[in-house]
Amino acid sequence: MHTELCRVLEEGIVETKVSYREKTGMFSFDPEKSSPEKITEFINATGQYRVAGEIPEEQGEGPELFDIIIIGGGYIALEIAQAWQRLGTKVTLLQRSSHVLSKQTADVAEEIMRHLRNEGVEIFTGLTFQQVEEQEGKVVVRTLQNKNELTFSAEQLLVSTGIRPNTSDLGAEKIGLRLSGSGHVEVNEHLQSNISHIYAAGDCIATPAYVYTAAYEGKLSVENAFTGTDRKADYTAFPWVVFTDPQVAGVGLDEQEAESAGIPYDVSRVDLSDVPRSLAAFDTRDFVKLIRNPGTDRLLGARIIVHEGSELTIELSLAIKYGIPVKKLASSFHAYLTLSEAVKLAAIGFEKEMKTLSCCVV
Repeated sequence: MHTELCRVLEEGIVETKVSYREKTGMFSFDPEKSSPEKITEFINATGQYRVAGEIPEEQGEGPELFDIIIIGGGYIALEIAQAWQRLGTKVTLLQRSSHVLSKQTADVAEEIMRHLRNEGVEIFTGLTFQQVEEQEGKVVVRTLQNKNELTFSAEQLLVSTGIRPNTSDLGAEKIGLRLSGSGHVEVNEHLQSNISHIYAAGDCIATPAYVYTAAYEGKLSVENAFTGTDRKADYTAFPWVVFTDPQVAGVGLDEQEAESAGIPYDVSRVDLSDVPRSLAAFDTRDFVKLIRNPGTDRLLGARIIVHEGSELTIELSLAIKYGIPVKKLASSFHAYLTLSEAVKLAAIGFEKEMKTLSCCVV
């Protein structure tokens, strides 16, 4: 985050007199002490730190890596689990929620779990964690599943249970800077805090925690703070990727999010068994799913589980951002024998039955 702010300032993207300091510290205010310099605007970008979870544990060192337990079912846990499994490690993944990627719909989660299990990753969900301890050189994890005791052991343990904003030592309470219950700096759509000259960006605010969103927020907050612009942060067309194989990718809303927002929706899903490129590649696993508002024919979102499926998100992100009707996606050229045809076929699927279509449909 420091790097992006400095780049914005040094490259003249924002023309202003400003200095920056990279230093550990906290907010303080003493009205009886004068300061050699007056700070007119302040950007907080203190980021986040890893969360180990509320699990009683005993410290100990196991032998050289042979098998591993991963606690957590988010994107980092899945990426690491698959990588270690492919390197020959026996991986057991333990998840508290009913399925991995708990914020996604069940069909997405179940599809990627099926792939991981087929590769040998053991996945257990719906667990309540009781204790982690070391016994005879092994890490032992004690859990409950539907009131039944389940105990797991391995030589190594990886905890991937989330992150928290790095704000606890900021001294926010000393100046009245408002934090949420989770510790995030509360900001408005301009990334401005409740103190008008303090802005925040990156992992210390409750926005999607990715490097490219942090870069976006760093630039936007600097422009708003130092140039008087009033730009709003907009994540409507935000794309994201889980770098498993196949990749899990998405943009915009899914069905659950549309329903929660009170937006009417319908869904079109194309399985890769109906996509010529996938047939030619002998890999017809997985699917592309589009969600639209049937009243406006505007795309609301998409969910993709496809090898290198993230490459399909940009077209869909632009369609959402610029309000391109789904009918336009359906009638636009998509080169034959490319994965992008999955988007076209899914768009057509809102109006026509997929199984009745022929090759190179227009």
